[in-house]
Amino acid sequence: MTLRSAELDRIGGVAVPFESVTVDLQNKPKEFVDLYAVSNPLPGARAKVPLLEVTDGTDRAVLCESLIVTEYISERYGGGALLPPRFEDRARAKLFTELCATSFSYWSIIRAKGEAREAAIETYRQELTGIDIFLSRVGEGSGPFLLGDRFSIAECNAAPFVQRACAILPSFTGKGEMGNGEGKSVDLLEICDELKLVRLKMWIEAVLARPSVVHTGVSREDMVKSTTLMLKRFASTEVKK
Repeated sequence: MTLRSAELDRIGGVAVPFESVTVDLQNKPKEFVDLYAVSNPLPGARAKVPLLEVTDGTDRAVLCESLIVTEYISERYGGGALLPPRFEDRARAKLFTELCATSFSYWSIIRAKGEAREAAIETYRQELTGIDIFLSRVGEGSGPFLLGDRFSIAECNAAPFVQRACAILPSFTGKGEMGNGEGKSVDLLEICDELKLVRLKMWIEAVLARPSVVHTGVSREDMVKSTTLMLKRFASTEVKK
């Protein structure tokens, strides 16, 4: 049972049967919670996705956390396709994930208002500039990805954040359909053009165009719907406080 199969598909070329199960994280089934506890037995751990269960003969593995699941699938079923053979390149890819992947998160922007939102946007622009610098100085110039033409674990781990940011930010800022008309719309690629982040824009466009990323991506409509529900939940929690 896999409760998120994107990692498997995003590797590409992994021919292994699997079952994908969607979980309502606002109403978690007991089966899911119990299975998560097998993977993460720490007291008070909050059950979340992805969660991967692998049964192969007498072997069984139950794993959580995106980075762990991605690397496990790549090594066991994809021949290490996402992991470069050179140790130095593996380190670069993992360093990119550690330093840059979560910088695409948009929550601080869409949850803020007025001056707080403007400050969050400015911080976001600075973080994007930092990613561009990392790709330019640490990445290879022989192709659009961090390691040139090689799509690696660096892109696999960051792809969901990039997909969501490109869909959610324009929708929930400025005059977007879910925005409040306050300030200008925030668009990832437009920021790249404005700040002349050429290397980052090339990387983003290549990641978004990757067939396996397109295949495993969530529709824009579903992303907007789930984000709207999450914002309502945040607002409800803040009112109770």
